[in-house]
Amino acid sequence: MKNYEELRTQYPEYISLDQFYRICKIAKRSAIYLIQHGIVPSITTDKKTWRYKIKIDDVITYLQCRDEVGSMIPRGAATSRKKKFRRTKTFYQLIKPGKEYQAIKYFEHIYSEYTDVLTTADIIEMTGLNKSTVLKLLKSEKIKSMPNSPKYIIPKKYLLEFLITPRFIESNTISETYKKIIGGLELWINAK
Repeated sequence: MKNYEELRTQYPEYISLDQFYRICKIAKRSAIYLIQHGIVPSITTDKKTWRYKIKIDDVITYLQCRDEVGSMIPRGAATSRKKKFRRTKTFYQLIKPGKEYQAIKYFEHIYSEYTDVLTTADIIEMTGLNKSTVLKLLKSEKIKSMPNSPKYIIPKKYLLEFLITPRFIESNTISETYKKIIGGLELWINAK
């Protein structure tokens, strides 16, 4: 356990948020978390430049407690990382073996306005997948296409075959169109 008493001679009775997180060697977000959750007491000044006044004695108490018990910030509570989009349902939870026809009926229904021959732009619009993903899927023949053309021409039935595969249902995309399609599929299957 370290001796933090020398901090009393180096700093005034009250310190700023900036000084607090530098003394504790933590991120600014973590310092704000500690203050806003009352782990380290502070006085709110309602000023923009010096919003929090933190007593140096409270900082020393916090540092001593942190040495004894470890971090007092729950994991992920003060992170700036955005959470990735994850669905709770997997392909096998959505489409049970032998029930693929339900998914095909759903996709036929929502894509009934599209012609029987599609372009790459149509697939991007219909699925919510980005252009590079669609091109990779076409190149790797995960989505089949007509062979003798410099541009991809895709019969709608080939797209429908792809849409009921785990590769599509479990795609890792945050597109709003994609979320609506998968949400609609789940409602459609549960309603049957």
